[in-house]
Formats: sequence, C-alpha cells, structure tokens
Amino acid sequence: MNRFLLGLVLGALSGAVTYLLSHDTALAAGIALIAAILTWLRVDTFIFDSGD
Repeated sequence: MNRFLLGLVLGALSGAVTYLLSHDTALAAGIALIAAILTWLRVDTFIFDSGD
C-alpha cells in the first residue's frame, strides 16, 4: 500500500512540475503516468520536462 501511495505522489508531483514548466497537459499526463508506473515497479523517480 505504501508503494502505491508513493507512486501516486511522485506521479502527481512530476506531472505538476512538468505542467508548470511546459503548459502542455498531454506531456504532463504522460510524465505523471510514467513516474507512477516506474515507482510501482520499484524504480523511485521524479521526472520533469520543460517541453523545450
């Protein structure tokens, strides 16, 4: 359960930072999904992309 919640938090954080930097909702959603899945697979990550 802790791993699941950590995935949600890291995914949301990664998506929010990506959206703030790029203002691209599709990119932010993709980054959030990737970060959440990688966390659930035991690869803890924080990902962001400025969209440049």
